[in-house]
Amino acid sequence: MIKIIDPVLIRFFSLEVRWYGFLIVSALIISLFILNLLLRSEKEFDFEFFLDFIIIAFPLGVLGARLYYVIFNLDYYLNYPEKIIAINEGGLAIHGGIIVGVLILYLLTKKRNKNFFLALDYLAPLTALAQSIGRWGNFINQEAYGKIVAESYYNFFPEFIKKQMYIKGAYREATFLYESIVDFFLFLILFFYLRSDYKKNGEVFSLYLIIYSVFRFLIEEQRTDSLIIFDFQVARLISLLLIFIGVSLIYYIRKVRKSN
Repeated sequence: MIKIIDPVLIRFFSLEVRWYGFLIVSALIISLFILNLLLRSEKEFDFEFFLDFIIIAFPLGVLGARLYYVIFNLDYYLNYPEKIIAINEGGLAIHGGIIVGVLILYLLTKKRNKNFFLALDYLAPLTALAQSIGRWGNFINQEAYGKIVAESYYNFFPEFIKKQMYIKGAYREATFLYESIVDFFLFLILFFYLRSDYKKNGEVFSLYLIIYSVFRFLIEEQRTDSLIIFDFQVARLISLLLIFIGVSLIYYIRKVRKSN
């Protein structure tokens, strides 16, 4: 019998701490640590600004990510409304969180007269890193998986991944791992570009939109648990839109605005 990883990390009487939530919080803490290092040479922003942002955006971003997921699974949640608030079991859509986060950041930078594009640039690589970590929460919850594959597909994978990817009576493609790896390398690319002298404000965020969305579009085709609307995978449609926005932003930054 294949024994999978228990999605509950710690049980204390009726209290449960799940791996999914633990990894999300861990990603946040790691991101804050890296952000603090990045801001040491920054004059316009300090750590307190982003801390204020995260205090507001983190709970609202989680709410936005959950609402986005619920809307595109409305039939299920109408039948099981008590599950709407069960975010500890998974079911957060990154696109919903990004939309809410960008909106809150825009309002906060306007209120404090800060550079919106520069703030986006600092958060872009950290978002990619958080996504890379968060995908392992999907792995433990047996989400974000792909099509049925032969057992030989896992010949070169660690045994714990192989066992966890045995879902609904078959081995599934480890699409969560594809995205986790892509997100980590995207974090490295954006991290070093952020620190370069060549970049202009807003370009790091633009590259995040383009590169992440290209790979998400490709990876999503392999998934079998995607959100669907009118027989189309929602993530692929949103990815195309974000690629267009990212390319348009770079054109605007380089050709129209021309200066920081």
